Amino acid sequence: MTEPQHTASAQYAERVERRIQFLKTLKDAGLGVFLPADEGARKLAFEQLARMTARQRELPHLSPADLAKATEAFRVHLDAMQGVLPHDVQYKNRIRRNW
Repeated sequence: MTEPQHTASAQYAERVERRIQFLKTLKDAGLGVFLPADEGARKLAFEQLARMTARQRELPHLSPADLAKATEAFRVHLDAMQGVLPHDVQYKNRIRRNW
């Protein structure tokens, strides 16, 4: 029974890494993904992205730690993309960070 869980977890981790590579490519091209201003909405969006990256058959085999790790990875990379957005968008989102 641990074999399907390990396989599902490994496949999921590889898929998340491919998505992260795509996000890095977008950022390198000067593109960014607009995120909601509300921190709660952002957190929900990151969690939803992590869940939607998993296949339906993998979800029962993934641990909460796997999903939390993916959520954090998406958060880090999507937050980093906010620096390429226009300043008025950053102001609207009340982002007070040094990019």
